[in-house]
Amino acid sequence: MKALFLIALSSLFIFVSCGNSNNIQKENTAEITQLNLSENEKANNYDVVYLVSDAGEYINSEIAQNESGNFGFVYYRDINQNLNIFNVTKAGELDEGNITALSYDNKTLEGNFPSIAYPFVAKIDGKEMIFKATKTPVTGAKIIEYSYSNISPKTDDPRVFQFKTAIFALNNDTKLESIDKINLDINKDFAITDASIFNDPAKLLTYQSITSNKMTSLYDEWVKSDYISHIESYSSQFGIDFLSEKFVSINQLLYEYTGGAHGNYATINSVYSLETGNELKIEDLITDLNNSDLINLVKDKLMKIEGRDANSYFDLNELTLENNNFYLTSKGLVFTWGIYEIGHYAIGESRVLIPIEEIKPYLKDEYKTIFE
Repeated sequence: MKALFLIALSSLFIFVSCGNSNNIQKENTAEITQLNLSENEKANNYDVVYLVSDAGEYINSEIAQNESGNFGFVYYRDINQNLNIFNVTKAGELDEGNITALSYDNKTLEGNFPSIAYPFVAKIDGKEMIFKATKTPVTGAKIIEYSYSNISPKTDDPRVFQFKTAIFALNNDTKLESIDKINLDINKDFAITDASIFNDPAKLLTYQSITSNKMTSLYDEWVKSDYISHIESYSSQFGIDFLSEKFVSINQLLYEYTGGAHGNYATINSVYSLETGNELKIEDLITDLNNSDLINLVKDKLMKIEGRDANSYFDLNELTLENNNFYLTSKGLVFTWGIYEIGHYAIGESRVLIPIEEIKPYLKDEYKTIFE
């Protein structure tokens, strides 16, 4: 059992049950079978909207569409790729009213309800900003999140068990095969083979092969093991970093805590072509990942990250761009490194944005317009 919870983050996808709360709204008057959730289970579903400012800052809003005691979140990333997570504390009706949100470090966000139909006029920590939808065949996405929590029966020292997972699906109103292909790939660990369920909320929320496998069996195995620790794992936090007519860039946060000083986490970035549905790797875009000028450019930007110097990293002379977990924004390409990849845990994940005009000389000809 111990090995089960100490696996590497890259294999954290123990996807399990996912469902719908009793208060989910009906769509097209289709009857949605209510899930029989136990007191240890919760289910939420969120509508996802991606909006970007003229400066290249962007938000990914996830507003709850069921009454779960949680209105949702707004993920805001500034031009330097710093992330602020705002917990929505108040939300008006869809397409009317306002939202109010608060970050973990007490920053504030206020604005009208996020929508692709009109600009999102927001005040983020006192700064007024305007975000707009982009021209794209994708109107947003949906998240169906499932969680199971329990405690060990040890009365002298009870331990906590919690697991979250989620389906993330791009909206596909025009029924494009390429977007169906992307949705199947994003959710491949659920073993879904029929892409049509992503376009039918009633099917998605009651899909039996997803909802039948509850977390109780894994909890029971954990309780019986000789390694009882606080367990917290999730792979349900998704976001959109870039959305255009031809490409989408998606992120997923994985987290696992099994006791000790801290948990382990990783962000998995995926870039897809909306025309073909194929995922792009960094070697697909860059002509020569060993180009010394490009590597030196990246090194220089790593050194300029606020609060860092050469001692922040293991050895930048060994830096490689091969197999990089990159993503796109409207302002350029972002190279990323996870914890322990190029520095100690304390510096966290590392990101450097290479603006469009700086990265363009290193792009293959067919991708020089990828940011348009």
